[in-house]
Amino acid sequence: MNLVVGDIETSENNVNMLSVLEASFVIYDERFKELESFHESARIRPTCVPSLGACLTTGIRTDKLVGANNSSFELATKIHSTLSKWGSYCTIGQNFIAFDNEALVRMFHKSLIPDIWLLKKLPKKMMDTLFLARASKLIDNKSLNCEVSPKGSDLFKLESLCKMNGIPHENSHSSAGDVHATALLAKLIKERVPKLWEQGLKIAHKMDAKKFIESNKIVSHVAYFYGKSRWYGLKFCFYNNFDYARLWDLRVSPEDYLNLNYQDLKKELSKTPKVIRTVKPSKFDICMDYSYAFNFEPYSKIGEAELRRRATILDSNPKFIELIRTIDNDSIEEKQTMDQTELIPEFRLYKDGFASKKDEETMKLFHKMEWKDRAKLFDRWENKKYAWFNKVLLFEERPELLSKSVFNEVRDEFSKRLHTTEDVNWHTFPKFAKELVDYGTKFEKEKDEKKLQLLNEYDSYVTEMEKKFPKP
Repeated sequence: MNLVVGDIETSENNVNMLSVLEASFVIYDERFKELESFHESARIRPTCVPSLGACLTTGIRTDKLVGANNSSFELATKIHSTLSKWGSYCTIGQNFIAFDNEALVRMFHKSLIPDIWLLKKLPKKMMDTLFLARASKLIDNKSLNCEVSPKGSDLFKLESLCKMNGIPHENSHSSAGDVHATALLAKLIKERVPKLWEQGLKIAHKMDAKKFIESNKIVSHVAYFYGKSRWYGLKFCFYNNFDYARLWDLRVSPEDYLNLNYQDLKKELSKTPKVIRTVKPSKFDICMDYSYAFNFEPYSKIGEAELRRRATILDSNPKFIELIRTIDNDSIEEKQTMDQTELIPEFRLYKDGFASKKDEETMKLFHKMEWKDRAKLFDRWENKKYAWFNKVLLFEERPELLSKSVFNEVRDEFSKRLHTTEDVNWHTFPKFAKELVDYGTKFEKEKDEKKLQLLNEYDSYVTEMEKKFPKP
């Protein structure tokens, strides 16, 4: 199966509100021979305040923020067109599943592209070198060399893994440089831990991962927290309302829990360490066959015979499993009921679910139209968030085509968002001002004139931006 290695660089780290500034994708055959590549950059969205931390990390100057050849919308359509044209493949990247893909999905969503789940649809699959690297180290400690943090944890950042394993990493924190390095890291993992690579491909899609969990019943799961990777020997129980697999940790015998009532069982299940653990089939949670966990403590001390006996007890008590499922889903519903926050359109991707057939058809029509005709669609959308995205796209791309009332509507909404002093999940003018002071103090102490000049450039850019979005 061909592989597409991808990476994006962004204006901040909130996937709902960021602007994609660079995108690189390279398609390889199964032997990592490069077949074709895509490298493009975009201007920052005019409604998006850049994060100084993100820009200083990537080294993107303000002239590139405003002078790239593509707008954000143009970049979105080019990425989608290229990835569609390349056919069937497995996408792979470093922390790609949790960040890059989520950012791309939202970029497509706000660009009114119907097929936002392009990379997650069979026969396409998706893996992540971050998860593979952690599992590689757990399976074979000699497979990868890792730097160790002051707290004694192995470090799995791309730059660190490249340095420790002799992987060339030119232009780090550029999308093109990171794609090349990620491909070499993936190739190294495939060569050194081939069984992990083969298993990764088997669970690289949600439906395949679910089949593996359901057919094996007992699986070895790689969990990572507090800077450590750990094996867990788990017995599959059910899927909850989020479609996450919920599994019993076989280090604990279920016998002491079988006769508990709803309230007592709920109390016991809430204690740590958790008896019921979660595997997210859609997030490339690494699951191997039972033998991996069973060969490590505490499972190796308990012994396979006892572990299988515990699994049999769970199979023999379906009412107990159903009670756990009820407790689990009740807890989800309680949290959803308590959270009455009204989400702005950009944060409603999962809450609203899939677009209606009518809205999908309107999206297709939108992309066939000239810009001058796209304002005619404002009243056509069933879900009003798409009407908002429609207006924002014209505001960002062709503001002269908007009526004065619609222009003011969009400008005033962004003015309110960008000037807010509340603790919101996007970058604002007050947050930028604080960053400017903090980094300015740091660079003055370091007497770093180049970075101080960079701060002045970003400050000038944001000052001009504030004039376009006056304080409410």
